[in-house]
Amino acid sequence: MAKMVVCMLAVFCSLLYSAAAVPFKRVARDTGSQQTVSDVLHASLRKTNEVISHTTTALGSINTVHFSGTGSSSTSSLVLDTLPSTDTFITAEQIETSAIEDSEALQTLKSQLHIFVKHLQRVQLDQVELKDDDTTGQVQTVLDHVAAARDKTKELQISLNVTANVMGHALDGTNEQLEIPPTNSHYNMKLRAFITFRDYETFLGHVADVFAQLLERERSP
Repeated sequence: MAKMVVCMLAVFCSLLYSAAAVPFKRVARDTGSQQTVSDVLHASLRKTNEVISHTTTALGSINTVHFSGTGSSSTSSLVLDTLPSTDTFITAEQIETSAIEDSEALQTLKSQLHIFVKHLQRVQLDQVELKDDDTTGQVQTVLDHVAAARDKTKELQISLNVTANVMGHALDGTNEQLEIPPTNSHYNMKLRAFITFRDYETFLGHVADVFAQLLERERSP
């Protein structure tokens, strides 16, 4: 009996020694990395280009499905005065010539992006209604593209806020209650979709140019 106890103790001590011989790996706590201005500008530029890609795809499907490729010749019959005017878009030239402060430029981008998001939401709701009367299944494709552009736009909003924060600019909130009124006309729903995405594509082109100009300035010695 005593011999058995001695053997068991020997085995137990051997196991303890083996466990102690295995080095314990510490997992370092993730403290996060400090992003530079160049980092966030590059990220925002990349995200803007992603949104442009989705927007262009959505605009193409709207034009094809709803207008058989002739959307640009039909837009004069509807005016969307709730969309930002193209002459208020911030340009790369304004950044390059310091005609506008960075904080004002970023605040304007945030406000106008917020307005476009509201319009994208209305267009998405319109496509849901149009889909109910569609027997071809094509409107579902339009709806999918519109939804994808809207989802990517939300990511761009976050990226813009991060960029402004790292650059040291505190942007005002954009919580104003902007309501885009519905329309009972299916034709006007289609027109609104085309005009919204046409203007949004133009706006995003300027946004990309602005980020590119800010990035170039940041990288200049």
